[in-house]
Amino acid sequence: MRSIIYILIAIITLTSCNDAPVTVTDSAGRMNDILLIIDNDLWENEVGDTIRQVLAAPVDGLVREEPQFTLNQIQPDSFKGMLMKNRNYIKVELSNKKAGVTVTKGKYANPQTGVVIRGEDATGIITQINANTDQIKTLFNEGEIIEKQRMMKKIALNVEQIKERFGIELIAPRAYRYAAPEDKDFFWLRRNIKEGTMDVMIYEVARHLIPQDSNVVASITKVRDSVGSIKVPVDEGKFITERAFSPYVNESQIDGKFAYETKGLWEVSGQFMSGPFLNYAIYNEEKDNWLIIEGYIFAPSAKQRNYLFELESILKSVKFVKKKKE
Repeated sequence: MRSIIYILIAIITLTSCNDAPVTVTDSAGRMNDILLIIDNDLWENEVGDTIRQVLAAPVDGLVREEPQFTLNQIQPDSFKGMLMKNRNYIKVELSNKKAGVTVTKGKYANPQTGVVIRGEDATGIITQINANTDQIKTLFNEGEIIEKQRMMKKIALNVEQIKERFGIELIAPRAYRYAAPEDKDFFWLRRNIKEGTMDVMIYEVARHLIPQDSNVVASITKVRDSVGSIKVPVDEGKFITERAFSPYVNESQIDGKFAYETKGLWEVSGQFMSGPFLNYAIYNEEKDNWLIIEGYIFAPSAKQRNYLFELESILKSVKFVKKKKE
């Protein structure tokens, strides 16, 4: 995952910095928060609008709109002291000579990701933002996932039985528990939260059940509905994919293996129960099958962005373990 960060940094225009050295200390900041260092005049005009459209866009798959990142704006002369320890920051500057985007890692604290965006005027700055939108978003998202995984690893759940059954390792905090210990082909991890529960499901299906064709959305939906309706107990109805909204499906990779990433909403048929889910169908060449790992949330009264982000961090931590030679 770290290699992705370095590739993205190479894509963005890099410039050297000749600033005086500073003492690097531990960074601070809430997950998915970005400090915006930008003059009020720029923040309140079309430059600020563009930044908000890019970084505060709604997260796909949530019932209610929540921004991908929380943006906190300050004036440039306020960026000093404790504020320089923020784990994520973007600095916007007017410059006639150094138009472009610069990425720095660990300049004032560690870990820390900083992005400096320069343009000769508002139009020039907007041009730089639009040209590097995907790279900037991915840079911060992957950096936050690495940090979240680092934090979870300190209080990690013992996943030896998952490793033995599926040949994978993953990072999940001990707040999760094994909810179906008697089922050796379906692992169900549950975490109680104040507003409800967070769950992770792991199982395998035959390759032919998810053919790589134009009907992949329907195939993935059929698989998760057939498993969820049997394996996830509910008082009445069945645990299935929400019928009113078609899931988002994108091609992705987990531990270098091809995967379908599916985001959508689940529901219990006939009941007023629903919530977001994130599903990865990972093709395992060694077994010639699909490893399915999914996280979902039931917390109807809560903000769910950070819960979904925790699940994403768990799912993206999956590593396939090589079999030892006998």
